[in-house]
Amino acid sequence: MSNPKWQIGPVKLTNGCDAIIHRFCENRKIYIGELQDGSGRWFAREWDANGWYCFGDKAAEDPYNLAPPPKKTVRLEGWLNIYDDNSANFFDRREDADKEDNRSACIPFGITVTEGEGL
Repeated sequence: MSNPKWQIGPVKLTNGCDAIIHRFCENRKIYIGELQDGSGRWFAREWDANGWYCFGDKAAEDPYNLAPPPKKTVRLEGWLNIYDDNSANFFDRREDADKEDNRSACIPFGITVTEGEGL
């Protein structure tokens, strides 16, 4: 698993408590870190590649599982040239879109996409 789901650093648990991932062990396919219990004390812990607490009951509702990582969102903005043959071309800058004189229309374009929605 060369691309772990969770990033090294602060994360949340399914119960809302804080945790920290210190590293991902490629050999064992586990996350190594610490979790903070309700009283504020920190304990060393491990989670498997799916984010499940290694010493829990392997149930999705275990409170010490890692919460799903936040979904990535990107915003794409630019200019869309439309041509007579029903094709289109996207440009980052209006100046670049205006250089093409064979277009039928130039439309400002903006869309926000969240992971799982085509990203």
